[in-house]
Amino acid sequence: MDMEPINIHLNEYAGIARFGEPIQLGIPISKGALQTHEKLQLTNSSDNELIQCQSEPMVFWPDGSVRWLKLSFLVSQAPSTGLTLHLNKVDPETGQQPSPLQYLFEGDTLRVFTGLSEFSFPKGKLSWDASHGTQDSAIPHELTVTTKSGAPCSAVMDSNWHVTEAGPVSITVSAQGSWRAPDHSILARFRFSLRVFANTPTVELQICIHNPRRAQHPGGLWDLGDPGSVHFRALTVRAKLPTANKTWLTSNLDQSAFESNAEERLYLYQDSSGGDQWHSRNHMDAEGRITTSFRGYRVHSGEELVQAGNRASPIAGLSNQKGISVQGSIKHFWQNFPSAIGSEENVLILGLFPPDTSFPYELQGGERKTQTAWLCYGEDSTALCWTHAPLIPTLDPEHFEKTEAFDWFESNRPRDLLDDLILEGLEGESNFFAKREIIDEYGWRNFGDIFADHETLYQADDEPPYISHYNNQYDAIYGFARQFALTGDRRWFELMDDLARHVSDIDIYHTEEDRSEYNNGLFWHTDHYLDAHTSTHRTFSKHNETSSTPGQTGGGPAAEHCYTTGLLYHYLITGDEGSREAVLDLVSWMVTLHEGEGGFLEQCLALKKYEFPKLKAFLTGKSPTLHRYPFTRGTGNYLNALMDAWFLNLSGPWLSKAENVLDNTIHPSDDIPKRELLSVETGWSYLVLLTSLARYLRLRQLLIGRDEHWSYMHSAFLHYVEWMEKHETLFLMASERLEFPNATWAAQDIRKSSIIFQGAHCCPERYENYSEKGNKWLDSTLTYLAKSHERHYSRVQIILLQNYGFHRLRDIDTLSDAQDPIGRQSFGSPNLKWSILVRRVFSRLTRALITFRPSREVAWLKTRLKQR
Repeated sequence: MDMEPINIHLNEYAGIARFGEPIQLGIPISKGALQTHEKLQLTNSSDNELIQCQSEPMVFWPDGSVRWLKLSFLVSQAPSTGLTLHLNKVDPETGQQPSPLQYLFEGDTLRVFTGLSEFSFPKGKLSWDASHGTQDSAIPHELTVTTKSGAPCSAVMDSNWHVTEAGPVSITVSAQGSWRAPDHSILARFRFSLRVFANTPTVELQICIHNPRRAQHPGGLWDLGDPGSVHFRALTVRAKLPTANKTWLTSNLDQSAFESNAEERLYLYQDSSGGDQWHSRNHMDAEGRITTSFRGYRVHSGEELVQAGNRASPIAGLSNQKGISVQGSIKHFWQNFPSAIGSEENVLILGLFPPDTSFPYELQGGERKTQTAWLCYGEDSTALCWTHAPLIPTLDPEHFEKTEAFDWFESNRPRDLLDDLILEGLEGESNFFAKREIIDEYGWRNFGDIFADHETLYQADDEPPYISHYNNQYDAIYGFARQFALTGDRRWFELMDDLARHVSDIDIYHTEEDRSEYNNGLFWHTDHYLDAHTSTHRTFSKHNETSSTPGQTGGGPAAEHCYTTGLLYHYLITGDEGSREAVLDLVSWMVTLHEGEGGFLEQCLALKKYEFPKLKAFLTGKSPTLHRYPFTRGTGNYLNALMDAWFLNLSGPWLSKAENVLDNTIHPSDDIPKRELLSVETGWSYLVLLTSLARYLRLRQLLIGRDEHWSYMHSAFLHYVEWMEKHETLFLMASERLEFPNATWAAQDIRKSSIIFQGAHCCPERYENYSEKGNKWLDSTLTYLAKSHERHYSRVQIILLQNYGFHRLRDIDTLSDAQDPIGRQSFGSPNLKWSILVRRVFSRLTRALITFRPSREVAWLKTRLKQR
C-alpha cells in the first residue's frame, strides 16, 4: 500500500518571527502504508524546499507497519503567516541531508556537537559546559537544590550521562539520581534531560523533582503536612559567563528590555498568578496560610523596584564584548508560579522553584513536578520569544479519519446542537480557561487541572466557591484530544497538554512504598460538594468531618476513577514519553488492584471477598453466576486501560487479560434484571462498562479480526442493547430516584444514546429501531441541556466530550456478525459450576503458597496498619 503525502499545517498566531523553532508531533499512518525501513522526506509546499526531519515509530499495526510516527524538525516562519509542509516517502537510495549532530565519549566525559555549539557532560556530575565558537567561550551550568533551611544539596547520579535519543535533528542527553542533604539523607529524586538541535544555538531542558516516599495518610486522609512529605527551599538552573559585561531582561514580549551591568542584580520574581483571585484559598499550606504575598510579579535592578505587573512571560540574558552570550526562558512562567529569572554576579538564574517565597515548598509523598526551560547561546534577544507562544502543528481531520486514528471518528460533518454545547467549553462565559480564574487554578501544583465548578451547585450565592479539583475524571484529556484532531483549534490542544502534564506529575501517586493497591494509582476528584482544604488534589481532607460518599470518610486511588485513554492520545499526538509512561504505570496499578500481586494474606483476603460468597450461595441452594468482576465503571475502566496498553504493545499480555475480564463479567445469556441496573444511584455506571465492551469489539476487529470470542462478546453486547432499548429511560424522567437530580444526569444520558447507536451498527436487522431510539434519547438530552443553566459546568461538558462521535456513525454494518446477525447464538449458561469454583479456590491457594515470603507478609500488614 502506498502512502499519500501528509499535510502538516503551521499557523503563526502570535506575531513572532521564528528561526529554527523545534517541532515535534505524532502522525497516524494507514495500515501497511509505511514500513520501518522506509525513508521519509519533509518539504515546504510553497517551494518544495527540503526540511531535515527525524522520525521514530511509536506504535505498530499487527502486520508490523507503522501505525503512529513521531516526527521532529526545525522550522523558520515569518510573523502571522501560515505554512503547510508535506511528508512523503522517498526512494531508499535517496541521499539524506548531512547533519552536524554527533556525540562521543572521551574518557569520563560525554561530548555533543551541534554544528554551532559543543556540550560537555562530566561523569557523575549534574553540570555541563556549553561552548559556542571557541574553547575559551565555555559557559558552565549547574542544577542546584537547597534544603528547607537553604543548605545546598549534592546530586548523586545513578549512572553516567547517557544519550536517550539521537538523529539528524536532535540529540537528547539524560541523567537521573537523587539530591542528598548535608547529612547525606535523600531529599528527593531527579530526572534531567537536555535536548540539542542541529545548527541552532537553542537547547531544551526538562527537569523533574520527585518525592518517592509514601504518604502516611492516616484514616485515608491526604492533607499537606503528612510525615511522608519533603520540604525544600529552591531549585534553580545557573549558567555563568565570567566575562559578561551586560545583562538584560524583558518581562513580556511587548515590553522593552531592562539593561544593567552584568555584576549587578537584575531579577524578575513572579509570586502569584496575577489574576483577580491571586490570593485564593487554593494556595494554602499545611498550616492553612495563604502562600502568595503579592499580586503578580516584580522586577528589581539592584535594590530598586523598576517594574511591577500581573503576568510575566520573561526572557533574560548575559553577554560579553566578544559576542558570547547566554539567555533563558521558562515554559508557562506565570502559570507555574512561583517562578523567577534574572542574573547576578555574571550568572544567569532560572528559578523553577525560586527561594523568594514566604514559605518552603512541600512535595507530598509520591508527588513530582516536571518543568521545561530553554537556553540560547546567540545574541538575538528575540530568539526565545517563541518559547512563550510555541507553534502547534495540525493535521487535516480527514487524515485522522482515513487512518482510523480514533474510534468512530468522522470529519467534515455539519455542526449540530452537540457541537454548539461543546463549543461553550472554549467560547462560553464560563469556558475552561475562564474557570481557571474563579479559584485561581494556577501555581506549580495546580496548573493544568480543571476547576470542578459543578461542585458549587448547591452553595449559597454569597458563599465563596469550593476549592474543588477534577483530576481528569471522565477523561477530559481524551475529549480535548479528539476535538483538537477534529477542529485543529489550538485551544483544545492547550487544554489537553496542560491537563496531561498535570495528571502525569500530580494526580498519579508515584511511589512503590505504600500498599500495592495504591502505588502508582490515580487520585480521583476532590470530595463532592465539599472544600478540598489542604488535601490539594488528593480527594479526602481531615478538615471535612464527613464525606459526600455515604459511609466513606477516607480512601485512596480507586479503579472507579481511572482514565488512561486521554494520556494514550496525548502521547500519540505529542510524542511525550511521560504520558506513555503514565499509561503503563496506571495499567500495571489496575492489574494489581484487580488481580493482586501475590502473597499469602492477600490471597486469603481475596478468597474471603470473592470465592467464599459463591460457596455460601451454593450451600444455601442458590445458583451463583460465573462473574468475578462487578458490572460497574471500575471494571469498564480496567478493560479500557488494558486495551490502551494493548494499543501500545500488541505483543504484550494485555489482550488476553482484557478477554479474561470480559469472560468473567458478562455473558450472552445473563439474567439482566437480577443485576439491578435500573437502580440508578448504584447501577448507572454499567453504561461505562458497555461502552468499553463496544470499544473492544471495534478495536479487536480492526487489529486482528473476528473469531469465536469476538462473536461471544458481540452476542453479549447485543443482549444488553436489546434490554436497554426495551427497559431503559432517561434519568431525569424519574428524578425522584436521584439524590441530586441535576444536569449531570442529563449529560450521562448521552452514554445511553451512544450504546444504542453502536448496537445499531452491530445489528443491521434492528438498525432502524435502535437508531430511532438513539436519536430520540439524544435529542431529548441535548434539548434539555441547551436550556439548562448548568450546561457550562465542567462535569457536564466533559461527559459530552468523552462520548462525542457515536451519533455520527454512517456504516450500517460496521460491527455486524454475519454468522450470528442478531446475537441469538447459544453460548451456554452464565451460572457457575462447582468444578469451576473449586479450580478458582485451588488457584488462589496455590498462588498464596508460591508467593509466600515472610518479608512480603510483614510489609503487606505494615502498609495497611500505618494508614489507620
